[in-house]
Amino acid sequence: MVNIAQSVKLMGLIGCSSLLVNCTLLRKTASEPDAFRLEAMPIEYESLASKPAVPMSKVFQLSFYDYDFNWKKVIKTVDVAPLQYRGNEPQFALDNNGREYLTYPVPGRTKVEGKSVLTDTPLNWYGQGPAIVFERKPGTVIMPLLPDHSYKTVKAEIESTGGKVLGIFGTTFKGFTKKKEAIPLSYVYFNPNRLPKNAGQTELPIYRSSKISGQSAPNILLSGLVTYADGRSAYLDFSDLEGEGKTSNERLDDIKGQIRKELEQLEAQPDVAMVTIDTHGVIRKPEDIEAVLERGEYKRGGPFMLHETQSVARGIRVFDEETKAYVGSMITPSLLMKDCLAVAKQRFGEDAVIQFLDGDAPAAAYFEDYDPTAELELKDPIVLHAFRLRGAKGLELIVQYD
Repeated sequence: MVNIAQSVKLMGLIGCSSLLVNCTLLRKTASEPDAFRLEAMPIEYESLASKPAVPMSKVFQLSFYDYDFNWKKVIKTVDVAPLQYRGNEPQFALDNNGREYLTYPVPGRTKVEGKSVLTDTPLNWYGQGPAIVFERKPGTVIMPLLPDHSYKTVKAEIESTGGKVLGIFGTTFKGFTKKKEAIPLSYVYFNPNRLPKNAGQTELPIYRSSKISGQSAPNILLSGLVTYADGRSAYLDFSDLEGEGKTSNERLDDIKGQIRKELEQLEAQPDVAMVTIDTHGVIRKPEDIEAVLERGEYKRGGPFMLHETQSVARGIRVFDEETKAYVGSMITPSLLMKDCLAVAKQRFGEDAVIQFLDGDAPAAAYFEDYDPTAELELKDPIVLHAFRLRGAKGLELIVQYD
């Protein structure tokens, strides 16, 4: 039971957090390691449909099973305040670090020494605070996990290509096997021989997914990224393609054939080092979000199904529409999907367009040898602990080639 003193203290901390959000933090903070630049960007909520997460009612304790740094299962307890109720039960709650938890419905509860404990870790995300902006510096690329690798194994593989994994920034779309194992929904082509650092060296393996995954009628992925040998990146977008055929499957097969042909042409270009297809489409206007549902015949569409009804942390790539050039990535606090485009324009200008990475709660970052918490003044640094990355799929790697 949380006593009155604890309740007042936590509500004071959470209240200060809400005040900072409403005051848009008053200033930006930035940090610049040698390979990239990070910025904590205030959110200007006045023009958005999303509103800051503001706690209501009294503080309570939330206990759940999780894992410690030694991968040992433990019980964690956090003090939270409700954000929204479903009947008499809190549905969302916020802790004093700005992390938001989905508290109802829950997978189940058990009693441990008289305490009610959730049998699994509740879905949680970066619920309150500034947007985090990532801008790479020359010699640094972003790329998905290589085929058949986890974060733990990919670091040595990248080193063999002359690069160094610095961490991750965002995760791409994932699907699930019949055994409920997460699999990345992406196509990857990576030719490290075309990077200037490897010119004249012993021929290195070329990495290519065996097929374009995620290409099913209800959930087709039509967009990605092309990275050139000189480090430039630009978006790929096939969302305007129309297939020929009498049935939806025939039309889909025709679209896939068109995509495959264009990918083959790109991969044959000597200045192309990497190609990926890993998201639904470039979002230039809010109606493009609705178009994903229409392409999916309203059957699926992943996180797009909740874009108007649930605000969660979002991972996005940002591009200049005029040049198609990649300009940076962002992780936002809890926002509706349509507001992510507006926030990108707040930071990068009216020509900014976006691709959603994980348009759902897993938006996160992790850095190998760098802790941005103090410099960016983040209460919740949105940094995944390394132990949570074991076996993780669909990650966006930050890789330095200098």
